Amino acid sequence: MDRASAKTIIASEGLERAIWFQRPNGKPDAVAIYEIDQGLRVVSTDERAVEVGARDYEDESEALDMFITLLRDLKELIASGVVR
Repeated sequence: MDRASAKTIIASEGLERAIWFQRPNGKPDAVAIYEIDQGLRVVSTDERAVEVGARDYEDESEALDMFITLLRDLKELIASGVVR
């Protein structure tokens, strides 16, 4: 997956709370992708805006795939009322 495809998926599926190539400083219940020295990191944040489940990737396509997967999971949690 490339960045343009990921942005298209985010818009077309209404995936909320995506933090695009920035650290998720102070953003609760979100999913972020950002650059690190070794490549890219994909994380979720909890209700206190703490990064959880960090996954590091050298391949951008793999990182974007996981980013989209986590955003879809978050959308389901929001729809079910588990996350507000």
